[in-house]
Amino acid sequence: MTAKSIDPETDTLPLGPLQEGIWLFWQLNPASPAYSMLEIFHFEGEFNLEALEFSFNELIRRHESLRTTFRDTEAGVVQVISRDPEPRSAEVVDLRGLPDAEQAERLTSAINTAANRPFDLETEPGIRLTAIQRSETRTTLVLVGHHIICDGLAMAVLLEEFGELYQTSRRGDTADLGPVPPGYSTFVKGQLAALTDGTFEEEAAYWREQLAGITGSVLPGISHPASRTPVARDTAVATLTLDDQLAESLTAWARSNRSTQFSVLMSAMSVMVATITGNGVTALGMATSGRTPEFARTVGVLANTVIVRSQIDLTRSFTDTLKEVSLDLMDAVDHQDLPFSRVVADLDSEQQVGADILRTVFTAGANGTLKFGEGELSEVYARTVQGPFDLHVACDISASGIALDWEYALRTYSTEVAEGYTAAYGEILAKLLEQPDVPMDSLGLAEALAAVSELLEASAAASVSSAVEQGDQPADGGSSDAAPAAEFTAVEEAIAAVWADVLGVPVASPLDDFFELGGHSLLVGATIAGVRQQVSQSATLRMLFDHPQLRDFASRLEVSGEADGVPTGQ
Repeated sequence: MTAKSIDPETDTLPLGPLQEGIWLFWQLNPASPAYSMLEIFHFEGEFNLEALEFSFNELIRRHESLRTTFRDTEAGVVQVISRDPEPRSAEVVDLRGLPDAEQAERLTSAINTAANRPFDLETEPGIRLTAIQRSETRTTLVLVGHHIICDGLAMAVLLEEFGELYQTSRRGDTADLGPVPPGYSTFVKGQLAALTDGTFEEEAAYWREQLAGITGSVLPGISHPASRTPVARDTAVATLTLDDQLAESLTAWARSNRSTQFSVLMSAMSVMVATITGNGVTALGMATSGRTPEFARTVGVLANTVIVRSQIDLTRSFTDTLKEVSLDLMDAVDHQDLPFSRVVADLDSEQQVGADILRTVFTAGANGTLKFGEGELSEVYARTVQGPFDLHVACDISASGIALDWEYALRTYSTEVAEGYTAAYGEILAKLLEQPDVPMDSLGLAEALAAVSELLEASAAASVSSAVEQGDQPADGGSSDAAPAAEFTAVEEAIAAVWADVLGVPVASPLDDFFELGGHSLLVGATIAGVRQQVSQSATLRMLFDHPQLRDFASRLEVSGEADGVPTGQ
């Protein structure tokens, strides 16, 4: 499709820098709900579907991101914003009159269907509302927004305005939501301009220095051999809720140290990583709001990712460590305006594998809820499959308590290891807060991780044993006279070296598939940068998406010279 075929009743603008990684992930995984943001509520009371749909459509008219689709044109990916969208209906599922047991089963199925049905971002806006009617006075609502059109703070704004619109509609009044905030297109245009006029040069220099030579911190997991099966993106989810005494102790100690609860939680995470890995340099990803007062209520993906790099010395106290990590966190936030995709691209240009700097994300959840002003409305916590990270920890810090939701990628962690790490973190946090002014290496932190270490050792031993057994016979169980593996050409061998370096697994055949070896959207940019430098400048992101088999990919490259049998990029 070209830009000329786009409906003239729409506005277009380029894809925003903060949307680039999400778009690449969607291209690779169009059926994945990994970037779906869910809000699920059970409502007890008289429900008005007409008021619900009116409120939903008012939100869509108010916020341009909710009426945006995406097109891959000859000039690049663009956002297509409908100026006057047709009214949209809520999807209604009627379970009234069913026996209790059947209704409960159908309710679970309906919620899962609504929550996990993928978006076609090229044909439909990334927002969807489902109303599941269970009786005349019991309704379940499922609101799903794709992360490419909103982030956590944007979802909090939507819930607040949705509730106000519903309440006033029920009363027959007009909601006063204040002036329409600047649209997401205004934010994107400003960000794109800043990327070209030198505004971010100082930030780019900061990140080059800050991230030079580091890899993203990750808790040790299962060492998977290279496989020929797609990489699983499911997760094990474990929740750690701090008991009242520990939560109160954390809050009081943070206040006495002029810090925040989140800084204490992140510092404890860095200490845990340093303890089990033995590496005193930690690098954790964190989401920032990305919002100035002007865009405080703009709906879109404004949240950026930064890397908090810290030096953890276990011979020092937790009090000293908190001070250092808090400063590291503030420095990262002070340099949050440069989009993370451009940080990675800049690192790639410096011959570093930028995607390797983000493996663990530790962040604060956004607080927001829906209020109808009548009946009883209860929120249901919803989980979806995770994206490309090994571990994502979301901290829910509120007046009612502190909880951490840990989402572990099952390609890296077993359920038992995930649960072990979660429990160990709680124990380590308690030890650190109990004696914050003594050397941390005297607190027995390693003992708290002993059970996890045993699980990892057992897993490693089982993996080695399995590899030995498979080495004694053909992998397919057939004759040892199987046909030999295909041989690499010089071009293919050079590409294989780049792939192996980025993916961290051997590339055994020119018939290997990049994504089946574990590649994902965050690694595509680093891979193409390496291929352009080592093999051919003609390599593109789209080329790897469309031709992920090494031999097929290599055949598309324009290679004009060779040195010592290995091609050189031209």
